[in-house]
Amino acid sequence: MKIFQGGETIRDVVAGGGKTVKLPLEEAGLLMVFRIFDRVSFALIMHATQPLHVLDWVRSPEG
Repeated sequence: MKIFQGGETIRDVVAGGGKTVKLPLEEAGLLMVFRIFDRVSFALIMHATQPLHVLDWVRSPEG
């Protein structure tokens, strides 16, 4: 599965006026789920491009 981190909220320099824009999710790594239970699953992080944090998003890879 792919690990994503939430995009930052930054100041929009094009629109000006103090407006902000939220950047899209950014891919942060890859993990493999190897044990599944009713309330918890165990996974091994196979590759990370940046530090991972609690509440990062996990989704199945496309294709």
